[in-house]
Amino acid sequence: MLNKSSVHFTTLSLALSVGLTLYASIPATAESPRTPIRQTTPSRGQIRSGRLRFRLPKVGAPRTREPGASRGSSNCSNQEKSVMALLPNTNVGLTLAERPTLFVAIPSSSAQQAEFTLHDEENQQEALYKTTIPIPSTAGIVSISLPSDADSPQLEVGKKYRWSFSVICDAEDRAADIFVEGWVQRMEPSATLVKDLQKATERDRPVLYAEAGLWLDTIASLADLRNASPNDSSLVTDWEDLLKAVNLGTVAKEPLIKLETNTSSTP
Repeated sequence: MLNKSSVHFTTLSLALSVGLTLYASIPATAESPRTPIRQTTPSRGQIRSGRLRFRLPKVGAPRTREPGASRGSSNCSNQEKSVMALLPNTNVGLTLAERPTLFVAIPSSSAQQAEFTLHDEENQQEALYKTTIPIPSTAGIVSISLPSDADSPQLEVGKKYRWSFSVICDAEDRAADIFVEGWVQRMEPSATLVKDLQKATERDRPVLYAEAGLWLDTIASLADLRNASPNDSSLVTDWEDLLKAVNLGTVAKEPLIKLETNTSSTP
């Protein structure tokens, strides 16, 4: 005959056995359905910067990101700083935009103009787009957007484009230009990312872009927010933390300067 303690122990054992069996039968989920990254290959790693978590995609350029250089001798700029493309170390910025915005940190200089060019990866000789841009004499982070006119090319999905930004120190001697190069690639968004962006507020868009590995869209949306709310310290922190996370801390505190591209550019 079983006593009360034996009956209790038997009942508890049976309950645990059934519970474990049911738990083992539940299929494991690989990831949360809210995860928006779909359009890039598996990431090399995640770069955390405060509330932003930038996923570094497995894409790269022929050369990694480097400070600006001069082909000849140049003394028109602050020698302690150089031109720097605001890109990850891979030197490639991914975007969803047909005509994205690119960012370059420039030092203080006596130069008055810069030249921006865009090349197709398949044709490095002829520029798809070229324009001269007036630049300030003070240091800062300038943004260059491809204009939405007929002469401005639209980026094709999946293709890489090389762009360059040259500070013109001497119009008679272009070898003295201080220039920097980078790459841009347009991506097709996943259905999940499209839905998330449609529901997101402007404040939340940088987070979604960062998780999807879309560097250019991340910093462009952050820059827009900063320009709209210049006194919001949390946006300044997000911006500085993001740049520091990709080893761009030396220019993280530079002011944002929007440049107007010349609509009379040459294709």
